[in-house]
Amino acid sequence: MLEFEHFPKIDAHFHSTFYDPVYEQIANDYHLKYININTDASVFPPMEVQESVALSYIKKAPAHFAYIASFEMKGWQHPNWFKEVSNGLKRSIDQGAVGVKIWKNIGMEVLKSDDKSFLMIDDQFFDPLFLFLSENKIPVLTHLGEPRNCWLPLEEMTSERNKAYYTQNPEFHAYLHPEIPSYETQIAARDHLMVKYPELTLVGAHLGSLEWSYEELAKRFDQYSNFYVDLSSRLGHLQMQSVKDYDGVRNFFIKYADRIMYGTDAYNNPEKLISSLINDWQYFTTNKYGESAEVKGIFKGIDLPEDVLYQLYYANAKRIYPALN
Repeated sequence: MLEFEHFPKIDAHFHSTFYDPVYEQIANDYHLKYININTDASVFPPMEVQESVALSYIKKAPAHFAYIASFEMKGWQHPNWFKEVSNGLKRSIDQGAVGVKIWKNIGMEVLKSDDKSFLMIDDQFFDPLFLFLSENKIPVLTHLGEPRNCWLPLEEMTSERNKAYYTQNPEFHAYLHPEIPSYETQIAARDHLMVKYPELTLVGAHLGSLEWSYEELAKRFDQYSNFYVDLSSRLGHLQMQSVKDYDGVRNFFIKYADRIMYGTDAYNNPEKLISSLINDWQYFTTNKYGESAEVKGIFKGIDLPEDVLYQLYYANAKRIYPALN
C-alpha cells in the first residue's frame, strides 16, 4: 500500500464557510490542498461571506488552500445583472479564484417571470456569461441536476444514502414535484453547453450527475473533449457498480485517468473529511473489501496503478485549474 500521508493530494471539492484551523492541521498531516467551493445555495452564507472565508484560508496557508468563486442569481432579470456578475467574477479571479461555480438552482429553482418555466443553463440568457468565461479561459464547475435517483420513487432508488436523504427531505425529491424539468432535460442542457462553447473547460461536480452509469459518463468523455468531473459525494455509486462490474469500473478509471478529479464534498465537517480520505484511499489503492453508506454489503478495492492515482489525486486538478498554485 502506498504511503497515504505522503502522497500529494488535492481535494478538488471542499466546503468551509467559517474559518477552522483544524483544516490546516489535516492538510499538514495528509499532504493535502483544498479547493474551497463558493456556492449560490440557501444553506450557505451570502457570497461575500463565503469569499471572505476562502480568502482568509489562503492568506493564512496559501500552500494548502485555493478557492472557486460563484455568483448569485438573485436579481437576474435586472438589466445590470450580467455587468455586475462579470465585474464581481473579474475581482474574484484577480484575487486568486481558480474557477467559477454554477449551482443546481439553475434548472431546478429559478423561474422565468413571463411563462414561469424553469431557466435552464443553456438558455440564451446565459450566452454573455459563457462567452466571457470561455474567452477568458476560466474553468467552470457545474452542479446541474441531481442524482438520477432524485426523479425516482423511493423504492426504485439504487442508493441507500439517497433513499434516506429524500425520505427526510421530500421538498427536494423531484419525483414528488413533477413541475421540475426531468433528469434527462437537466443533463441535455448541460451537454448542450459543451457544444455551444467547445473552448470552455467544464467540470461536472459529483460525477456530472451521471453517477448511476460509468458507461454514460464515458460516452460524454468520448464526445466532449472539454468535459471533466470530480468524484465528490458520488464515489459510492461507482463502488456499487464495481460490485457487479469490477473490471468495468477499474478500467474506466484507468482509461479516463486524465478526466477525473478527487473530491470529498466535506462541508464544515472535518470528521467526514478524514473518514472520506482514509476510506477512499483504501478503495483506490488496495484490493481489500470495504463498506459504504451507499452500498448494500461489501465491495472490493480497485487497486489502481500509481500513475492513475497521481492524476486522480493531484495532476488533473493542477492542469484543469491552471491558476492553482
